[in-house]
Amino acid sequence: ETLRRTQRELNEGKTRLEDILTRLQRERAELDKNVAVLQEKEKELEAAVERLGEQEGIDIDEAVVTTAPLYSQLLNAFAEEATLEDAIYYMGEALRKEVIDLDTFLKQVRTLARRQFTLRALMHKCRQKAQLA
Repeated sequence: ETLRRTQRELNEGKTRLEDILTRLQRERAELDKNVAVLQEKEKELEAAVERLGEQEGIDIDEAVVTTAPLYSQLLNAFAEEATLEDAIYYMGEALRKEVIDLDTFLKQVRTLARRQFTLRALMHKCRQKAQLA
């Protein structure tokens, strides 16, 4: 009886080990396939990096092309409005660090804010015209 039980346990252990070995072989094959795919992608990326390295500098104004003059106007207004936002921020920082006085700050911020207001109105009008808003 003891020998049969031992034999049965050994057979069950053998079956479990064979299942584990089969699963490991499948995982190994899948990992090998994934490694091959990743190596191929790495070669593609290296080739792309090399191509980009050989190219001359890209003119940023030519990198973004709009499909209609209205979109171009909207893009330019957005870019200028963002620069005005930055300028107002840095004017505030200059005032805080006492690099400029309050009168200069107020005059410049008023001028910048007025221009910013007109740009935001222009962007709103462009969005309505292009049916984006």
